[in-house]
Amino acid sequence: MNSLTKITAAALAALTLSACVTDEKMSRAEPALRQATSAAESACMSAVNSNYGGKVRDVRVVSSEFSQANSTVMVDAIGVRGGPTTEHWQCLASNSGKVEDLRVVE
Repeated sequence: MNSLTKITAAALAALTLSACVTDEKMSRAEPALRQATSAAESACMSAVNSNYGGKVRDVRVVSSEFSQANSTVMVDAIGVRGGPTTEHWQCLASNSGKVEDLRVVE
């Protein structure tokens, strides 16, 4: 092999290996997008918990999207009905904290 071929082969090998290495930032999950008001998020968490008679182990906002009219808040109810079950909820609430619609989603 001549020098140019060796250099080309080495460069190609280096490029191939570098493509296999992932950037640490790329492999981490991004934080949940939360844009709704805290009043809307709190109202949705309370509404979900009320559906279980206040017996949910944990209620968490997964994400929320702000809108001038009503914000959408995605909520997880963790440990429902005394077990390990997690149910996912979609809530539509005013920015002042009035829940307009609440439903279980897949």
